Order: sequence, then structure tokens, then C-alpha cells
Amino acid sequence: MDCLNIDDLDSFIERIRNGEFLPNEIYKQFIINLAQRDVAPKTITTWGSAIKKLFEANGIKIDKEIRVKTFTVHEDKLPSKEELKFIINNTDLRTRVIILILLSSGLRIDELRNLKVGDIDLSKEPALIKVRPIYSKERKGRITFISSQAKEELLKYLAIRKNINEESFLITTKKGKQLSYSQIQYLVNKAFKLIAKKEGKRYNLHAHVLRKFFKTTMIASGIPGPIVDRLVGHKRYLSEEYELYSEEQLREWYLKAEKNLII
Repeated sequence: MDCLNIDDLDSFIERIRNGEFLPNEIYKQFIINLAQRDVAPKTITTWGSAIKKLFEANGIKIDKEIRVKTFTVHEDKLPSKEELKFIINNTDLRTRVIILILLSSGLRIDELRNLKVGDIDLSKEPALIKVRPIYSKERKGRITFISSQAKEELLKYLAIRKNINEESFLITTKKGKQLSYSQIQYLVNKAFKLIAKKEGKRYNLHAHVLRKFFKTTMIASGIPGPIVDRLVGHKRYLSEEYELYSEEQLREWYLKAEKNLII
């Protein structure tokens, strides 16, 4: 009502029913108005969906083929090593482990929260992580690695855990339960607030930039794009058929960049 200067919603709906306004145009106007108000893209999508449901509940059809492209109104920045060092030196052990694993492995948050103790081989150098197909976004299993720094902190964390086995979740709540996606986001974002700047309604540093940090650092270290994509789980055209890298090949490439992943 605020976006479209509507005084009475019921009468407005009735005027759409009578053909005074085209529902498709109203919908597009609403989305564009939100975008111009510096609203985050995901919020725009959510509110747009709510408007569709409101219209449908009142017997008004919106063309399903309409696509309104929204653009990110906030620009992410990658944290510097100095900023990351400050963060990990001023946070608790569990959060430190989460941050170091994410920035040195390229894991998605959901992949990390579903990792079991048995999915990581700490006897290898560098430590090996196996992402199970069911927890991967592409539903394809893959391997990646963590830095020696992340391994050292993880060993400290596991040493204070009680009653753990190979099927225990790698990172848990204080009661030993699986962390939710939002809980991991909260822990990392809370740590980032020590250095992040607020732009609009959100901060310019958040949990996902750690995955971006990994990929950017690997490429800047001279690691070929296809190797980096395989480690982070990005699907590439024909990659599954023609790029069959062995664990040893991936390990050799990772080791060439590992020093740049040490904070």
C-alpha cells in the first residue's frame, strides 16, 4: 500500500477485478518500486511472491511468465588477511574453526553443517574432506581440503568434545546437536561485525564471502579455474565427462596455494 500509494486495499483489488488496472503491470510496478528503495533481492522475491498469493486469493491471475530481474544493491567485499586475523583472534574456538574451515575449503555453509567426523581425514596432509552427494548442492560428491591452520584449530575443538564418533556432526551446538544453517550464519556474521561496515540494511561482510575468499585466493595463486571449480563444487559444462581429476592431483594443486590460505 505504501509502495503504490493505495488508501484502501479492498477497493484497489476490486478495481483490478473490474479491469481498471492490469495485474501484471501492478506486480511489475511493485517489484521495481522495491528495487529502487534499496531492498535486498531475496526480500523482493519474497514480497513479490506474497503479492501473487494475495492476488490469487482474490481470483486475480498474474502471468507466470513475467520475469522481473533484480540487481544486488549491496556490493560484497573480501576481507583482508589482517581483518581475518583480527577476527579469529577475537572470537571463540568454535567460531574460529568454522571461519578457518570455510575460508580454506570453499565449503558451502550447508555442506559444513552436515559434515560428520568420519567425513574428514585428519591423518592426511592437507586434511581431506569428503562432501557426501546428498548434502552437495549439485547432488554430486566431491573432495576438498582444509589448511594446516584450520586442522590445528579443529583438533583443539574436537579434543574438548565428549562422546564423539565417526557419525557425530563435526561442528555442533554446546549440547552436541547439529547446528542449523542460520546458527552458523549468525556465528560468522557476529564475528564479522567486529570489522564490517553497514551499508543500507546489511553489512558488507557476511558468511558467504569466506567461500568467495577461497575461490579468489586460489585463482590469484595461479590454480587453474577447473581445479578450483572442482574443489568448490561449481558445475562446469562437460566437466563431469572430461575432467576426471584424482585425489592426488587435487592435493598437489591445493598445496601450491595453501600458504595463501593461512591467516
